[in-house]
Amino acid sequence: MPLDPHLLQLYLVAVVLLILAPGPDSLLVLSRSVTNGRQAGFVATAGITLGNVVHALLAAAGVSALIAASPALFDTLRYVGAAYLAWIGGRALWSLAVARRTGAAAVPAAAPAPARTIFATALLTNLLNPKVILFYLAFVPQFVAPDRGAVALQTFLLGLILAVGGCLFLLGVAAASAGAARAALTSARLRGVLDGLCGVLFLGFAVRLLLTERRFA
Repeated sequence: MPLDPHLLQLYLVAVVLLILAPGPDSLLVLSRSVTNGRQAGFVATAGITLGNVVHALLAAAGVSALIAASPALFDTLRYVGAAYLAWIGGRALWSLAVARRTGAAAVPAAAPAPARTIFATALLTNLLNPKVILFYLAFVPQFVAPDRGAVALQTFLLGLILAVGGCLFLLGVAAASAGAARAALTSARLRGVLDGLCGVLFLGFAVRLLLTERRFA
């Protein structure tokens, strides 16, 4: 076994706490599940999980370290990621503004977003978040045992554990929240609350991402 058993136990505890912390990924799955149903939440989860696996591969290959070490690359990714989160938040707030302008108490269910659109949005939300890169560089290495060799493999396996754990949690979020989909889709009030909440939170995530510093250790 390439991983140190003692360090692995500590890592698993830390991963559970990290997975339960709210962030753009969990919010995206929650909003997709409520507005488009359980299947949409599962598709979003697949996109986010793929993003985490890609991050694990990049960290193991040393690419993430190169990005974090380059101010230009890191800032570019930070600005693009923040702009993307802000676009998601702004679109949600725009939907709320349009709904309020119509003044309808109840509206027909909106056409569900295509699965490929949901998948791509979730994947980009994860990949364009430089905070995830910093996580792999500042947190994961603390649980790597150099004396066991295969540091790159250990890094990837630890990242894969996080990806799988996060996937299981997000699947649970999608399954649990999908029950509210019918009410949210037929009630303009509930859809407005969801759009407003998601819009504000995603804009907040964008601001927080802009304030992310490149320091890690």
